[in-house]
Amino acid sequence: MDLAEYYAAGRWVALLDFIDGLPSACRLNEAIVNDKEAAAQIAAMPKSDEEWAPSVSEYDLTAHLLREILHGVKALRPAIFASGGIKPPGAEKPFPAPRTEIDRAIAELERQWAESFVGKFGFDATDI
Repeated sequence: MDLAEYYAAGRWVALLDFIDGLPSACRLNEAIVNDKEAAAQIAAMPKSDEEWAPSVSEYDLTAHLLREILHGVKALRPAIFASGGIKPPGAEKPFPAPRTEIDRAIAELERQWAESFVGKFGFDATDI
């Protein structure tokens, strides 16, 4: 692939698709986060309400196994505190996994089922 050909031909969408497909750990992203103008624009953007999650394309078997190891290590922490006679802190927050439209569709179906179930007992969706 010759990016100069894309540029010369004015294939901007294809060029942007290629750039969007680059991994997060690439020199382009390093240059963007170290650019003062880009940093100012990113800092001025409104903060998203949605919690960060890794992308599906970068979540491979290695990332999955590392996540499982991290959860195992975090599960040991309360036991270590308890063995020292110290009350363990609150529950550890799990490291996020990728969220997909499938996950959102399943959550929506579960919500619809719950609303219909509580409706049988005279409650409505606001009671959930």
